[in-house]
Amino acid sequence: MKIGIFGGAFNPVHNGHIQLMRSYLDELELDRLILVPTANPPHKTGAYLVSEDDRINMLKLLVSIDKRIEVSDIEFRRQGKSYTYLTLKELKEEYPDDELYLIIGSDQYLSFNSWYMPDEILKIATVCTMARTQPDVEKLYEYRRENANMKDTVICEFDIFEASSTDIRRRIKEGKSVSHLVPEAVENYIREHRLYV
Repeated sequence: MKIGIFGGAFNPVHNGHIQLMRSYLDELELDRLILVPTANPPHKTGAYLVSEDDRINMLKLLVSIDKRIEVSDIEFRRQGKSYTYLTLKELKEEYPDDELYLIIGSDQYLSFNSWYMPDEILKIATVCTMARTQPDVEKLYEYRRENANMKDTVICEFDIFEASSTDIRRRIKEGKSVSHLVPEAVENYIREHRLYV
């Protein structure tokens, strides 16, 4: 089985994420896509995040959109900083016979070799990213050429819906509509639980 691992703050999850998820599911011919909300990312402080339960609950609403999508609280169960290597190692123990595909953003891809245990990550999973623009495409391919350990990584090219969690949080705080930016079920959840106000 081919399993994609898609991490992020998902604060909140939005239509851009959903389009990206579907694109990766189809492009990589994945059987499943596991969403892993980040608990305590090493490069960010967690002050801006809503609760773990709220982010998990919003993500679980996506399962009704596509049955191949699952949600994991694996990073919330671990103490300390949430390094991708530790998450993947644990998931590989859970799915020893499956092929894992780690989906990361293009900025993360271009700094991948500064991550914690990058070569060990590459032994566990195929790293995948996508480019939004032609200059991005060229940068990504150049990085892959210059780093021998990245030769088996996958670079996809999608047209995706542009949305930003930061912008969505700002719009909610200002009392503006976000109905065109998040699924209706997520918008209802945000309103009912008074998130980001």
